[in-house]
Amino acid sequence: MSTEMRDKNLDALEKRFPGISKMIEEKKEELLEQEALQIAEETAFTGEKILTIKKDGRKLYLAGRRDPMAHPRNQIKVLGEIVPNAPVFILGMGNLHYLEEVANQTDESVILLLYEPLFSVFYKQLERVDLDKIFGKRTVAVVVGGINDDGLEGVIISMLRGDKIPLMKYFVLPNYVKLCMEPVKKFFGCLSKYASEYKMGVDTNLFFSPFQAENFYHNVQYVRTGHKASSLLHVLPKDVPAIVIAAGPSLNKNIKELKRAKGKAFLIAVDTAVKRLLKEGILPDMFATLDGMKTAELLNLTEQEEAAKEIPLLTKVTASKSLMDYHKGKKFFINDGYRYVNQIYKMNGKALEGFSSGGSVATYAFAFACHLGFRKVIFVGQDLAYTDNKSHADGTFQEEMPEENTEKFLMVPGNYQEEVPTLSNLDSYRKWFGDFIREWRKKYDVEFINATEGGAKIEGTKVMTLAEAIDQECKKEVDIKACIQQLEPEFHKEEQEKILNYFHDTPKRVHEIISLAKEGKKIYAQLDKLCCSGNMDRRAYLKLLKRVKRNRKKIEENVNYDLLQQSMVRAEQILRSGQYFKYASLEEEGLELARQGKKYMELLEECTRIIEVYTEQTVAKVE
Repeated sequence: MSTEMRDKNLDALEKRFPGISKMIEEKKEELLEQEALQIAEETAFTGEKILTIKKDGRKLYLAGRRDPMAHPRNQIKVLGEIVPNAPVFILGMGNLHYLEEVANQTDESVILLLYEPLFSVFYKQLERVDLDKIFGKRTVAVVVGGINDDGLEGVIISMLRGDKIPLMKYFVLPNYVKLCMEPVKKFFGCLSKYASEYKMGVDTNLFFSPFQAENFYHNVQYVRTGHKASSLLHVLPKDVPAIVIAAGPSLNKNIKELKRAKGKAFLIAVDTAVKRLLKEGILPDMFATLDGMKTAELLNLTEQEEAAKEIPLLTKVTASKSLMDYHKGKKFFINDGYRYVNQIYKMNGKALEGFSSGGSVATYAFAFACHLGFRKVIFVGQDLAYTDNKSHADGTFQEEMPEENTEKFLMVPGNYQEEVPTLSNLDSYRKWFGDFIREWRKKYDVEFINATEGGAKIEGTKVMTLAEAIDQECKKEVDIKACIQQLEPEFHKEEQEKILNYFHDTPKRVHEIISLAKEGKKIYAQLDKLCCSGNMDRRAYLKLLKRVKRNRKKIEENVNYDLLQQSMVRAEQILRSGQYFKYASLEEEGLELARQGKKYMELLEECTRIIEVYTEQTVAKVE
C-alpha cells in the first residue's frame, strides 16, 4: 500500500512540477543516507498515526500525541482570519493537518507554500497520505530540502508581490527548530527580508513625501527653463570614456589622478563627491543629485570658485529645493512618471524620456552615462562597502571620516580583498549594477572598468587602477563644456508662456480634489446609512458603489494626485489590502467600505489642503 501511495503522489507532483519525480528518484538514496534520521510511527490518543524522530537521544514528536488536530486549529485561530488571495507559508510536513486545516478554512484563492527541509520526512509522507486529495484545486508550491530548495527565495518573492505582504501567514511545525535550525533561519530570513523591504519602501515614502511635494511644486519651475537629459545624447562625443565618480572611501587613494582625465573624458560625479573634487581643483563636467533633503551646504559650493554653481546638473523635480535654487547652471531632467510634469511636455507636443535608474544617485549617474551611448564606462569611488572601515571618502561629510566597527556587517566579495564589509542596501545596489551590466551587454558593445581601487566586486567589470584606465582610455582631447553650452532650453518663449498659465492654474486644479473628497464623504455617509437601515436595497447599494467608483476615478485622473498618493501610502495600502477580505453579509461589507472610505476622504482632504498651500506659494507665483 505504501509503495502504491508513494507512486501515486509522485505522479501527482509530476503533473504540478514537471521533472521533480526524476530528481527525487536520483537523489533519494544520497539524501536519506546523508540525513540518517530515525523516523518512526506512533499512535496518538485519538488513534491517528503520527511521526516521531530520534535526535541526540530524544524522541521528538512532529504532531501532538493527544490530538494531532488540536495544535493546527489553535494556531490558525491565534493567527486570525486568512483572507482570500493571501499567501500562506508552512514549514514542515511532519503534521499535514496544518495544510488540511488551511485548506478547509480558506478560499481556494489562498496560495500555499509547503516547505519541507528534511527530505526523509517528505519521502516518508509520500507513503502515508494522499497529496492530491489534500491539495485539491488550490495552488500549492512544494519545496523540499536537497531537491529544489535552491528556489525557495524565488518562490517566496513571487508569493509576496505588492499588496500581498500584509496578508501573509506562516507556520513552523512543532520541533522543526530543534531538528533543523539552519533551514528554519533561512526560511524566516527570506520572509523577514522581503517584508522589511516592503515596510521600508512604505516608510521611506511616508518620511520623504512631505519634502517631495514641497520640493516638487517649488522645483517644477526649473522644468520650464531647463533641459531634457536625453538632449545630451546628440551633443556629447561617444569616443571618449564616461567616468562615474562616487564618494566611496577608496576615492582617497586615486582622486588626484582625475586631473589627468579632465578634458579627455566625460566626468559625472554624485553630489557628495563634488566638494572633495573641487578641493582638488577638479571641476566635473556634470553632477547628479536626487535627495530631497540635501542642501548646498553639504556640497560646500559656497567655499569654492563661483564656477562651481554653473556645473550642469542631472536631477529630479523632487530634489532639494535649496540646492536647486543655489545652482545657476543648466538643469537636466528625466521622466519620473509625474503626470503634472508630463503634461507640460504634452501640451507643447513633446515628450520627456526616462530610464531605469536603480534608486541611488550613483546608479542614476551610471545609468545616465550608459543611455548617453558611451562605449567605455569607468567606475571611481564606487566602493559599495566600508573600505578601511569608512563609509565615505574623507572631505565629504567630514574632513576625516571616522572608522566604524564593521564586525557584524555583511561580507561580500571584494575587488582586491577576498571579502569586504558592507550593508544590505549597498549590497542591493551592487547586485543592481551587476544585473544592469549583464542586460546592457546583451544589446550594446560596452566595456565597464572598475577603477575604484578597493570596495566590493561588481560583476561584469574589469578591475584596474585609475592610472591604468586613464592611460589606456583617455587619449582624445574633448571640450565637454562647449558641447553642453550649445544646448538651448527645451521650451521657447511662447511655450514657456503656455507653461506659466498652467502653473498659475494649479491651485484651482488642486482644489478640485478637495471638492471631490467632500463629495466622496457624502457618498460614503449615504452608504453607511443604507447599511444601517435594516432594510438593504441591493439596487441602491450597487448604485452607490458606482458613484464611489466614478468619484475615485475623477480624483485619480487629476494630475496633482500623484503627489497626494505618496503622502497617503498607508491609507492606499489599507484600501488595496481590504479588497481581499470577505464579509458575512452585504450590510457588513458596506459598513466596512463606508468606514474606510470616510477615513480615506478625510485624509485626502487634509493632505490636499496642505498641497494647495504649497502650490499657492510656489507655481502660482512664478513669473
